[in-house]
Amino acid sequence: MEMSVELVSVLLFGGLLSLLALGIPVTFALGGISVVLTFLLDGYTGLYTVATTTYREITDPTLITIPLFLLMGNFLIHSGISDRLFQALNYWLSGIRGSLAVVSVGVCVALAMCGGFGPGILTMGLIAVPAMLKHNYDKSMALGCVMAGGVLGTIIPPSIIMIVFSFIARVSIGRLFFGGAIPGFVCAFFYILYILIRCYLQPQLAPRAAEVVTWKMRWLSLKELFFPTLLVFLVLGSIFSGMATPTEAAGVGAMGAFVVCIIHRRLTWKVLMDSCLDTFRISGMALWILISATLFGIFYTTAGAQGLVMEIVEKIPVSRWVILIGMQIILIMFGMFMDDYAVITICAPIFMPIAKFLGFDPIWFSIVFLLNMQVAYLTPPFGWSLILMKGVAPPEVSTKDIWQAVPPYVGMQLLVLVLTMLYPGLALWLPGRMF
Repeated sequence: MEMSVELVSVLLFGGLLSLLALGIPVTFALGGISVVLTFLLDGYTGLYTVATTTYREITDPTLITIPLFLLMGNFLIHSGISDRLFQALNYWLSGIRGSLAVVSVGVCVALAMCGGFGPGILTMGLIAVPAMLKHNYDKSMALGCVMAGGVLGTIIPPSIIMIVFSFIARVSIGRLFFGGAIPGFVCAFFYILYILIRCYLQPQLAPRAAEVVTWKMRWLSLKELFFPTLLVFLVLGSIFSGMATPTEAAGVGAMGAFVVCIIHRRLTWKVLMDSCLDTFRISGMALWILISATLFGIFYTTAGAQGLVMEIVEKIPVSRWVILIGMQIILIMFGMFMDDYAVITICAPIFMPIAKFLGFDPIWFSIVFLLNMQVAYLTPPFGWSLILMKGVAPPEVSTKDIWQAVPPYVGMQLLVLVLTMLYPGLALWLPGRMF
């Protein structure tokens, strides 16, 4: 069946929005509309392309990175490594006003470097938030630092969403890992600086703990830093040094987290089953996302819609930076109402070719895109970080408390996003040095 490019675009996006309005998950909505339109345009030949594309995606050996990093994170959640880290760092920062909030961000950074997005919010929400509320911390301070620290796992490697993005946008996983490191650490630095300055100016937000900590307690607590440091060295160190690919490093990390569980005597059949089932569930979701995004990209390109978009972009009489800012605004708006995987699935196949056409570096644009997704995790009404916090926070914490905690941290995330746009070296210096 012959269709104009304009009609294809209307049917594709109109059908997608209609399916989403009916409550169908974006993965199946996008994949379904892509398959139907492929059949209408190309008949049974198109369905053969669907089958071969699906088989190629799910048998890609590098995709084993996703379940391995997920398994690593799940074992770390059950190993008790986060509460040990929290206590050890708290000993060393005791006496500093706002120390519990600073420690929460530090532990989230460590967990992000070990297990990605989930562990930071889940474990610190269960450990740090009650501890801070017990010490009469302001609710916004206690909740905001944990939620913002937790989403650092989006941009600090190894990041699952980074892996998914790399497959959809067809960019190097290793380069993305390197590119996200500096913006992620800059973000964490801003969080800590904000907490220290705010607590200094408003001491009532974070009363000093009355607990007496001796130097002996501090030195003994250093042993709790050994396993997290070793895991980070094994996983990221092996990638950065070129000794292992991201897939191989993920295997080492999963095995290391498994051993840590055994050493801390936390490994039970329930822990093993829960960790594996959570890994299977999220891995399955990621695979469906990759399949749908790939089918969408192939259909969109084959139908000629990609050329239409490029033609429109070429004819717009504005600076390429205006187009880039427009894309960021669209991503922020989408991120407020859809989960980050949905935004990546829909926008990455369209925005990445535009960015390349405009002459932007693909790795730099990918990091800017992912920094925007970090903002999406914290922006209501649909922010995964807010939803997870509501699930693990103490009963006295309301949804209003959670929403009120995020504006300062969203502001800092947007600041890092702007700095990365203005100074591309933040995202490109480390990949350039390593490759």
